[in-house]
Amino acid sequence: MTFASMLLAVPLVISFPAEDARLPAIDNVYVVGATRRGDTNVVVNGENVSVYRTGAWATLVKVSPGTNTVEAVSQSGERASVSFRIAERPPEDPNAAPRPEKVWKKLEYAKDEAKAPPTNRPPAAITLVIDPGHGGSDTGAVSPHGFFEKDANLQTALKVRDELSALGYRVAMTREDDSFPPLYARPKLAHRLDAAAFVSIHHNAPPYDRDPSLRYHAVYAWNPIGESIAGAISAKLGEELGEELKSNGVMHANFAVTRNPEIPSCLVEVDFVTSPPGEEAIWNAARRARVAKAIASGIDAWCRGDGNNKERKRQ
Repeated sequence: MTFASMLLAVPLVISFPAEDARLPAIDNVYVVGATRRGDTNVVVNGENVSVYRTGAWATLVKVSPGTNTVEAVSQSGERASVSFRIAERPPEDPNAAPRPEKVWKKLEYAKDEAKAPPTNRPPAAITLVIDPGHGGSDTGAVSPHGFFEKDANLQTALKVRDELSALGYRVAMTREDDSFPPLYARPKLAHRLDAAAFVSIHHNAPPYDRDPSLRYHAVYAWNPIGESIAGAISAKLGEELGEELKSNGVMHANFAVTRNPEIPSCLVEVDFVTSPPGEEAIWNAARRARVAKAIASGIDAWCRGDGNNKERKRQ
């Protein structure tokens, strides 16, 4: 099924926030949804919002503590609404001590010695672990038409697997279907298989109170060995996507799946599902194949010792 056929006869919907969602203490929240193709605008809480060519739309609305309702009316007269709760903002205490920064620890079973890129081994002797993020009841982010990040992650990760297998690598997947492997079991699989590298595939969404049209690709790592493979992947994604999508390069993040001092690990954020153009790109099969090939090419370049770019940005 093509992306265009998935959008046929879509009524007006609000995909995020979900009904009865409970959100933190924020002043604005992004709202994403979709309407029938051909509509050029929807009215969301009294404000006009432009509609993308696929029927997707995204906007920010003001909210306050307690129950909030977002109401949308399409150009064709359809209506949709959703109610959700915003948490109360705790009173400020001028005498309160600063909250200490959380100290992230390495995975307890991992050795402290970092593995080097397997440059002296043929692909057939190299095991790589690819992790499609989320899965099962953990849907991840939601796109304007209500598509789940977990599905985009799996589709892209399977393509990456196929590309790497075609290059001769042994590839293990943390999941190959709509299941949810426990979070810490994912990097542990790489440890158990003595993998050369671990790469987690994701698609992004902004914080609840940020502009939902935000878009870029980035690769996250925790330590220098993760940064080396992240840099190689980021470079290949940048070459492939060019001016089509901004690159944020290699960024630092304390994710469970990157926090391994032994096995080079990183997390790829391919694009933003909340952005209407991002949604269109993510569920385009040809573009997904290009992205997967670029990620696999980056991993291959790193394994061969070519393209270990360590430049990074911090959040």
